Amino acid sequence: MEMGIAYTSNGAIEYTLKGNGPVILNLHGGHSNCQEKLGYNSLIKSGYSVLTPSRPGYGKTASLVGETPERTADSMIALLDYLHLDQVFVIGVSAGGPTAIVLASKYPNRVKKLILESAITKTWLTKNDVTYKVAKIIFNPKLQKLTWFLIKTFNNLFPKFFAKMYLSQFSTLNNKEIMSRMTEEDIEEIRKLNNRYSSDKGFIIDLGHDVEQKNLKNIIIPTLIIHSKYDKSVPFEHAEYAHKNIKDSKLYMNDFWGHLIWIGKGKEKRNKILIEFLNEKGNEK
Repeated sequence: MEMGIAYTSNGAIEYTLKGNGPVILNLHGGHSNCQEKLGYNSLIKSGYSVLTPSRPGYGKTASLVGETPERTADSMIALLDYLHLDQVFVIGVSAGGPTAIVLASKYPNRVKKLILESAITKTWLTKNDVTYKVAKIIFNPKLQKLTWFLIKTFNNLFPKFFAKMYLSQFSTLNNKEIMSRMTEEDIEEIRKLNNRYSSDKGFIIDLGHDVEQKNLKNIIIPTLIIHSKYDKSVPFEHAEYAHKNIKDSKLYMNDFWGHLIWIGKGKEKRNKILIEFLNEKGNEK
């Protein structure tokens, strides 16, 4: 694994590069960073490599890298130039969706294909939403360390009980149905991901990111949208909206219990659908 900091004209960008083969630029979701691992194994085993920058405000990536999705997209191009990468596949995960959309819209010559996974594709939260108000407090850069200390402590002491509480935030299904789709391995994966997560300054930046409809309509590259119809965190309407506005896009929604499509029953189907789409020849720009 290669790990480093790219000092670009837009600011410092922390990144990791794992695997060998065609490069997938993975724009991680909220509270994550360049150490993200969810869903990577199948990509690397299939002959791809995964480039993961810590998005603006996360890890050691400067906040000024991306006050807006447009600025962040420009910064991602600066990162590709720094690494001498001409074209990449792009995956936009959850709060990484807006940047992925702008990147594909503005730089179609640099993006082979676009994949949106549980992605935000339009206005997510407004300043009047309770979730927005709570998030602004508990994930504020000054308070987020305490928030995550409490989460990680509870997460490690009572992993299964914590998983029941945690997963209910991401699905409209009831707890019994959610847990029926989890294995002990999945519970351990949840424990591990929460141990490596932090909001830093990034999540507050994410709350201000938005997507304009014209960005979706301007996308001309092959696009796959993977989303759960039971997603409580980023409602399924985001997937429907993207599918409606991105010409010839493909939408897959079956088999997933909720927002975290890389965990639990359905993850193998996600891997299969995604690899098939990446391997499909003849329609790349």
